[in-house]
Amino acid sequence: MKRTVIVVDDEPIIRMDLRQMLEGLGFEVAGDAGDGFDAVERCREKHPDIVLMDLEMPVFDGLSAAETIIEEDLAGCVVICTGFADEKFIEDAGRIGAAGYIVKPIEERTLRPALEVAWAQSRRLKKLREDTDALAEKLREMKLVERAKAVLAKEQGIPEAEAYRTMQKSSMEKRIPLSQVASGILRRAARADRVRTAKALLIKERGMSEQAAYRFIIAEAKRQGVTAEQVAEQILNGGAV
Repeated sequence: MKRTVIVVDDEPIIRMDLRQMLEGLGFEVAGDAGDGFDAVERCREKHPDIVLMDLEMPVFDGLSAAETIIEEDLAGCVVICTGFADEKFIEDAGRIGAAGYIVKPIEERTLRPALEVAWAQSRRLKKLREDTDALAEKLREMKLVERAKAVLAKEQGIPEAEAYRTMQKSSMEKRIPLSQVASGILRRAARADRVRTAKALLIKERGMSEQAAYRFIIAEAKRQGVTAEQVAEQILNGGAV
């Protein structure tokens, strides 16, 4: 498939020249824009592989537009195309995540390799980010399972190894991920903890026995047509129950 490109430059003649050059090199020009605002909108519409972006444009400059496109993941990559080789511009382009930097005037023989390298680099970095995110999610799930295992073991008075096997069995029987089983255990434990805390507050402030405090919470839940956890939340928030 042809790589799709959006050309952004405030000079119509330059946009036309770049379009012809790109099409001659086998790219598909999905659109063009004369300022940063239009560039962002074109990218939202087309989601091109590459944005060839001029820096100096009126109203909304190319650097700001490029930053928006990169942050919102509206294109595969952004390549800066400008007449300035200033160190500050190059540093800013790197800071916002531009995949390449081409200094005008552009030569056809150097344009294709510059864009292809930028595209390949952007794919590599995206894969690296995806792998990093996947690893972070895996670690989060492992911590979730460890916490749930400890909670279940304490609740049922069993070793953590047995609690883990119980979670695995539930995961297989319900055909859901182990992390989802863990989340359910932790949510249930949090709700139960809220009820215990509310019960302790009733014992302390109203002089109720533990059984009376629990019966009070259950009766209120039934009267209001809500859960015991919701009544507990009302008590803990100072609600008139």
